[in-house]
Amino acid sequence: MRYMKNLLLIMSFVSIYSPSAFSWGKTGHRIVGEIAQRHLNSSTLKGIKELAGVDNLSRMSTWPDDVRSDPKMGYTSPWHYVSIPNGKTYFEQKRNKEGDIIEALYRFEDTLRDPKETKEHKLDALRFMIHMTGDLHQPLHVGLAEDRGGNSIRVKWFKSETNLHSVWDEELVDFEKLSFTEYSNYLDHFTKVEVKELEKGTFIDWAKESQDLRPKVYDFGGVSESVSLSYEYNYKVKPIIELRLKQAGLRLAYVLNKIFSKEKISKDEIELRKKIIENI
Repeated sequence: MRYMKNLLLIMSFVSIYSPSAFSWGKTGHRIVGEIAQRHLNSSTLKGIKELAGVDNLSRMSTWPDDVRSDPKMGYTSPWHYVSIPNGKTYFEQKRNKEGDIIEALYRFEDTLRDPKETKEHKLDALRFMIHMTGDLHQPLHVGLAEDRGGNSIRVKWFKSETNLHSVWDEELVDFEKLSFTEYSNYLDHFTKVEVKELEKGTFIDWAKESQDLRPKVYDFGGVSESVSLSYEYNYKVKPIIELRLKQAGLRLAYVLNKIFSKEKISKDEIELRKKIIENI
């Protein structure tokens, strides 16, 4: 799949909802990138160095949010999320013709695998893949169109006015008052059994995990004009936040190791890619 051909197909951007400016926040994305960096094999480290020089995964992780500040890059916004109604699967809901996070992840994986692609396009694909693997594991990036992935739900985080999406993207992670390296050190512990289990599945499977977690995100006594979230909510959802950051980091390394080690795509994965493209 050629990078520019697919890019031109989705440049007329009309989003279903627009997530907050910094998905997972800079700290969350850097945690995902840092954990992944620690689990890369030698082939992957070499391949990434050839593309990005001294930049590691944590440094590149926030670039896709940064470039959205450029009006010319607005067409990339739909790539950060997907809307899936309750009780529906990815293939049963109305797809955004400008793309979505699942379509984008497969597309950028194909770009990284394509020996005919330019170094510039591959570097952009790598940056997006790092970032979007993190986004995929944030439950509200596999959100509901009717509340714009939680953006329309006004809440108070302690005394600050904000929205539910921003609480999950930034406030809950930053509440720990740890740097991304400190938080990565705290989270980056896996048994061999955990690694084997977490390295199963596809982008669609991991999106389904986020979808299944949504009820816990909304578990704060119902939506009203006076929703106040603080210590109790943080206590309930902290294990989810930390699990998703760990999963995203390890799985990002898993995907990149397969790509840069030139592991072949299975027939089932090829058919899945075709189904995603044909269903837009």
